[in-house]
Amino acid sequence: MDILQLSHFLDNLLDISSISDAPNAQNGLQVQNTGEIKKIGLAVDLCQATIDLAIEKKCDMLFVHHGIFWGGLQPLRGSFYKKIASMIHANLGLYSAHIPLDIHPVLGNNRALANLIGLENIEPFGEYGGIKIGFKGTLPKIPAKTLAQDLAKKLGTQIKVVGEGDIESIGLVSGGAAEIIGQASREGLCAYITGEGANHHYHEAVEGNCILMLAGHYATETGGVKAMGQHLEKQFGISHEFIDYPTGL
Repeated sequence: MDILQLSHFLDNLLDISSISDAPNAQNGLQVQNTGEIKKIGLAVDLCQATIDLAIEKKCDMLFVHHGIFWGGLQPLRGSFYKKIASMIHANLGLYSAHIPLDIHPVLGNNRALANLIGLENIEPFGEYGGIKIGFKGTLPKIPAKTLAQDLAKKLGTQIKVVGEGDIESIGLVSGGAAEIIGQASREGLCAYITGEGANHHYHEAVEGNCILMLAGHYATETGGVKAMGQHLEKQFGISHEFIDYPTGL
């Protein structure tokens, strides 16, 4: 299977053409290559470090959540040139999926996060750009501190918790989606989990009587890319390796 065939499969699987996203996300095939795809590297971020690691690990292609074109139209020079040149020189292809990976009902980042905490009675939640990109549901009553400790261990990260008390209902959206705390409050959820937030989200959580858990932008978005690698190996026998390059943010 070459990268065009695999990209066509991924486009359909992730419904790339139907899901709105930031214009610079450029979901889909971003850098073409030649030859058979025998090994895929999977990473949260496309950066020089993940490119170098993918080349070192002899990957034919990278599948990432945050692609190369976030800066918009820009000249091929400096670090941007180095990334492109490195990939082309090594014949390393690149496929990126942002919101389409977040919201996938089986393989998405938010589904992976929901599975980690054992979320039940799952429903869509968290409107962004006219669509609901996360999930909400219920849990057997659990203290916020205990849930945060359990999740921190599973994600291998530290979690900032704003508020305290027992949790029975919760919403979640991976990444940098703390602005959705208001939606969680209005829907009467006990808590809301996301990756990172700003100073004012602390006050929104306290005043909205909704416990806020910040589990890390990077950490909350590893689940989908890992699931995608496992899926492609199962479907096509393509070897995969998760390229872990945490930012700590």
